[in-house]
Amino acid sequence: MSRGFPLAGLLRVRGVQERAAAERLSRAALEHAHTEARDRHLRASLTTDVDAPEDVRTLAALAASRVAARSLLSDLHALRDAQAAEVETARAAHAAARIDEHGLERLAEAHDRREQQRTLRAEQAALDEIAVGRPASATPSPEEHA
Repeated sequence: MSRGFPLAGLLRVRGVQERAAAERLSRAALEHAHTEARDRHLRASLTTDVDAPEDVRTLAALAASRVAARSLLSDLHALRDAQAAEVETARAAHAAARIDEHGLERLAEAHDRREQQRTLRAEQAALDEIAVGRPASATPSPEEHA
């Protein structure tokens, strides 16, 4: 009977940690992409040409909306930079979790190979014992065939 890998529980924990880190990375990247899309959309709306309004109040409202949009754009830049930093942090955490998990996986594979070799050696020793331990009278002699 082969022994189980003594660190199997830790390997499962590392797998859970790696999947959680991958999820955080995915979520951070998705939020970052969404913010960049909002940034592009806002920039596009600021650069579109609008017919010059003739009313002074409309012109003042348009100028105020552009000032607000530029303020929103600077807020989006700050948010985008923070999210980019969060993506890099999540990427580093995911890479570290993968390294930890893969190290334990290699240990588990080496353990499995050693256990398989031990089992094969035990089987071979049993077969050798059977072959060597067989009494000579168990094999029929040529005279007994006649």
